[in-house]
Amino acid sequence: MRTGFIEGIVFSTLLATGSSLAGSAFAIAAITGAVSIGLSVGLSYLAASIFAPKAPKPEDVQQSVRQPAAPRVRHYGRVKVSGPWVFAEAKAGYFYKLLAIGQGPIDGIEQYWLDDNNVVLDGSGNVTDSSWQSNSGPLVNIQTRLGASIETAHGLLTNAFPEWTSAHPGDGVASLCVRQAPVEAEFYAGAFPNGINTNYRLVIRGAKVKNPVTSATGWNDNAAAVIRDYVTHADGMRLPESIVSTPQAQAGWVTAYNRAAAPIATKTGSEPRYRLWGSYSLEERPADVLGRMMASCDGRLVPTADGGLTLDIGEWQEPTVTLDENTIVGFSEVGRGRDILTTANTIRAKYLDPGQDYQGADADPWVDAADVSDRGEIATDMEFIMAPSHSQARRLMKLAAFRANPSWVGQFQCNLGGLAAFGERFVRISYPAFGINSVFEVQDFRFNIGEGGILAGVTLQVQSMPSAAYSWDAAQEEGDAPVYDETEVDNTVPVPAAPTVDILTGPIARLSFSPSPSAILDIEARYKLTSFSSWNSITVTKGATTADSSTLVEDEEYEFQLRYVTEKGRPGEWSASTIAIADSVP
Repeated sequence: MRTGFIEGIVFSTLLATGSSLAGSAFAIAAITGAVSIGLSVGLSYLAASIFAPKAPKPEDVQQSVRQPAAPRVRHYGRVKVSGPWVFAEAKAGYFYKLLAIGQGPIDGIEQYWLDDNNVVLDGSGNVTDSSWQSNSGPLVNIQTRLGASIETAHGLLTNAFPEWTSAHPGDGVASLCVRQAPVEAEFYAGAFPNGINTNYRLVIRGAKVKNPVTSATGWNDNAAAVIRDYVTHADGMRLPESIVSTPQAQAGWVTAYNRAAAPIATKTGSEPRYRLWGSYSLEERPADVLGRMMASCDGRLVPTADGGLTLDIGEWQEPTVTLDENTIVGFSEVGRGRDILTTANTIRAKYLDPGQDYQGADADPWVDAADVSDRGEIATDMEFIMAPSHSQARRLMKLAAFRANPSWVGQFQCNLGGLAAFGERFVRISYPAFGINSVFEVQDFRFNIGEGGILAGVTLQVQSMPSAAYSWDAAQEEGDAPVYDETEVDNTVPVPAAPTVDILTGPIARLSFSPSPSAILDIEARYKLTSFSSWNSITVTKGATTADSSTLVEDEEYEFQLRYVTEKGRPGEWSASTIAIADSVP
């Protein structure tokens, strides 16, 4: 039962991404009696059904949640992540928490984040930042596992809980274990404002993938290497390695890898043409995951003549196949440009911005200003959420703009000579009857089966695609990435000025001070003999600007201080001392 389900997923995904084996197509035609088998090279069937699990957004995988049975998640490239709670318990004042970061193994951890603070660990896993230090030592200890196939249980848990033993290693799951030390009540809110819900996040290098050029396995964000891994991985599409390893398929993967790795100029330097960073849930449909990978690198899976499956990543090439009146036997829906329902003169898109906390950001829209002036804005929204740079997103937006406004579109029926276009991205169509002699991008390729199951020809759905779509001028076309400012929020509790002290009959001390600068800050006061070390509290009524001490010892020297305390009990530093002698008769 399970095998049949997987085969169905595989075949439907291949159709959705322009990939199938010719033999498979003919076999299915014979079984079903279909007159036409479609090998779509578009992504029209990748739209998720309303019942499909939602794809995790970049910000979703940064949340640490308590969930009885959270879906497993796998990561590619460089991402910022947290994960669901696996274990949480308090003991002897310490709080312990274990988070499942994702399917392993991952390649490494680059940053540790405690709420919104990038923190540093020492060799023992202790957070060294001063905000998480106390007189008794570090307040936070963090241990991580990369999710190797054979892992070891976290010592923080095995040492504290006899129930947690070496039989709980978490094999194959990248994880984070944290211990929060006990803190005096008055300092707890300052160290852990979110209490046990303190959010621990990591910037990681995700899954190790195979380089199709060198066959070495390691961290790699090259789009071709990532897609090849997903296609064959046990937690991905689960296609057999043999399908992507035939001689022609392997050659195609090498070409795709080199295209994706080619340096592309940016306004500040250069970067690889196509990289993929992001996460997917194992609950998602493979077609949906593959769809957003392809969208983020202008990619498509294509069959090879030797029965393999390879990747074609967009790069301009003069076509080697020409379809002319000797090949074309019919046509339909041939016309200039798109209709109003599919055209667009403004392309808006989201991409993954590492500079904005590894979350989705709006790219600078691609606007055809002249067309907007003529027709008004006709906008379409796209997502390149696995594209980790603004430059990459803008290049994809430029391609989308050309596809939304082609010079020619149409379907052409061809005789068997049209088989030469099988697996090709670009073909030249020369059809003098319409004055056409242009390069077209193949959107759909169909085998036409005649009577008796005999192949009669093919049908191509095409649209024109000029070389200008793939040219790139970073200075003119990269646009402006979103501008963001790192807002520095000062959460420090202010320090009040030293109080004014008057000695009254008693003797007692009357402290005078300015009102609290905020409704959430209360004032505390204290005093002591200068020769003593212990302090005595002075009651301060909320909203008051004066407070009286208890009776003092005549002619002794005292010091007095103030501080602010937040409504959650987090205290600030004490003010400077005011010195006064308890002389009720000066």
